[in-house]
Amino acid sequence: MFLIIGALRNFNAGMQNLRAGKWKGSPEPIALGHDPQGKVLGILGMGGIGRNLKKKAEAFGMSVIYHNRNQLSEELAGGAKYVSFDELLAQSDVLSLNLPLNLTMPPLQKNTRHIISYAEFNKMKKGIIIVNTARGPVLDEEALVMALESGRVTSAGLDVFENEPEIHPGLLRNPNVILVPHMGTWSVEVGYLLFECQ
Repeated sequence: MFLIIGALRNFNAGMQNLRAGKWKGSPEPIALGHDPQGKVLGILGMGGIGRNLKKKAEAFGMSVIYHNRNQLSEELAGGAKYVSFDELLAQSDVLSLNLPLNLTMPPLQKNTRHIISYAEFNKMKKGIIIVNTARGPVLDEEALVMALESGRVTSAGLDVFENEPEIHPGLLRNPNVILVPHMGTWSVEVGYLLFECQ
């Protein structure tokens, strides 16, 4: 949720300006952000993490649609609406990638490397927010940089990268992209859980 809220509110540009000694970007103000309330969150990959994200997003007033390899039971979906992949791209205000990286070739399973690339960005609403906390290679970073530069994508929040630990220079220089170094599980509590599972 941090990356969704941060990308919606344009936190990164504000943080960069503050560190540069500028309050809210003065004398040149930063672009206003958006509230999550009333926005459509599209979740690509509705496993345990996607379902957990759904609950948190609803607490912020977001409506949730999802696409998954298989449609979930009504009980598991918890009120989220199942849509086709193209409908997910067209209807989402925020798209969260929560699917595994699958390099298997069809017909066994769909290859998910670069599942979001140039063609997919062209199907999205202008001004969409992209969040990737899944695996870096599910998102074509070169295509994302172009979508950001063209304005198709307003901002992005990324916790994973295509060629970790290297980060695409176009993402590093873009003030509308929040970048964190694969820190989704970087907490004392998760460390204890991992230790207990060994």
